[in-house]
Amino acid sequence: MTRPALSPVPDRPVADIERRIKWPLVAIGAFLAVLAGLLVMAAVTLFAPAPAIVGLPDDPDAHAARELVRGLTPVGGSTLRFQSALIAVDSAARPITAADAWRIERARLLLERASARLPNDPRLAIGLAHLDLARRLYARAEAGYRGALYFGDHCPDAHLGLGVTLALEAQIESDMVHARALELEAIGQFAAVRPRDEPWLAALYDRAALLAQTGRAAEARRWARLYLEHDPAGPWARTLERELGLEP
Repeated sequence: MTRPALSPVPDRPVADIERRIKWPLVAIGAFLAVLAGLLVMAAVTLFAPAPAIVGLPDDPDAHAARELVRGLTPVGGSTLRFQSALIAVDSAARPITAADAWRIERARLLLERASARLPNDPRLAIGLAHLDLARRLYARAEAGYRGALYFGDHCPDAHLGLGVTLALEAQIESDMVHARALELEAIGQFAAVRPRDEPWLAALYDRAALLAQTGRAAEARRWARLYLEHDPAGPWARTLERELGLEP
């Protein structure tokens, strides 16, 4: 006896999938809109400039440390400028002397106490690196600045401080090849400070001055002229003009 031929019966899971993927146009449009939104958010995250981490936290010990070292600069006798929320904010700042050692040490203790309460605040790590720079502990200062920048945060004070530290290390480095590498990295750190960042003029000044020291005169004059466009009558302008031969 011959059995009648059976009509093919689609596999039920396959049939369900085929039915479900027949989305209406509205659903497809909504899905594409959500996907486009996610792509825009990813692009903003990747390409939008990171906000700058600046200043000091609103902490009583941090404020007290700033008062202790106000008006001092850790780069006395250097051709470089230094500026930060903690120390050396203008051209009238005087070089640190041996008599100021107690101020630096006391400020360090205050910042360390603040760090115990705010262990993840990079502004305190940068402040401690500033104090190491003031004490000419260049290796410690360099490590502190690099630590603050390690996670990709934009910390203009750390870029400026690291650039100054590397440039000062280059001055005492006996290996000329290593000294040049330090100078070039310092120039890169100065360049990382953005025009809208508070220490931008100080970084621009240092960039021009260090380029001149490394024999890159044309680049030095280019950035010096940009500096003079933004600060034509400032106290540092005359120094830069004189050092680079731009005096009228």
